[in-house]
Amino acid sequence: MRRFDVSVRRRRLAVPLAVALMLTSVAAWAAGEASTPPAPIIVMVDMQQLVYSSKAAKGVQQQMDKERESFSKEVAAQEDQLQRARADLERQRNVMAPDQLEAKSREFQQKLEDLDRTVQARQRVWQEETKTAMDKVQESALQVVAEIAAQRHANLVLQKAAVVLGTDGFDITSDALARLDQRLPEVALVPPKPAPPVASEPGNAAGSTKN
Repeated sequence: MRRFDVSVRRRRLAVPLAVALMLTSVAAWAAGEASTPPAPIIVMVDMQQLVYSSKAAKGVQQQMDKERESFSKEVAAQEDQLQRARADLERQRNVMAPDQLEAKSREFQQKLEDLDRTVQARQRVWQEETKTAMDKVQESALQVVAEIAAQRHANLVLQKAAVVLGTDGFDITSDALARLDQRLPEVALVPPKPAPPVASEPGNAAGSTKN
């Protein structure tokens, strides 16, 4: 009897490798108000750490773990029922009429496939819930980074992983994390809206006939 995997791997959020913030001086240069590019004023940030170390992201993970645990118990109970049904079917194989055996086998297979579809559908819901929630965290994280960069009059923000060497004072990850936790301490998981039913085309309604 196969066991269904109801876990969802942690999706690594796609974050920019480099976040370039075009501030006033850069905009002025691009508009032709300056003949040479401005001197770079640089800060760097670890976006992966900023997003996933935040209170909001950890809360999303905790909510998802709770949902998976509850659903796993439901699936395990249904799997046990299917296991007993299969055992009963095997015991009655030699005494059951062929047509009855075939019908029982089809019924068992249908229940197995229904459970499989249920698990897959729930996994898709989890993925969409997680993506929506983490998109909010990422959006807030980028806003925080932009604000701190502006306060420091920086015109270029680099992803920390892309920096080979750097001295103290350029990394704003800790400051950004503190501000992000204050601004967005939690994000609730929201189930996706069900897809609207497909409207029947005129003349194809159930029970309609052509003249």
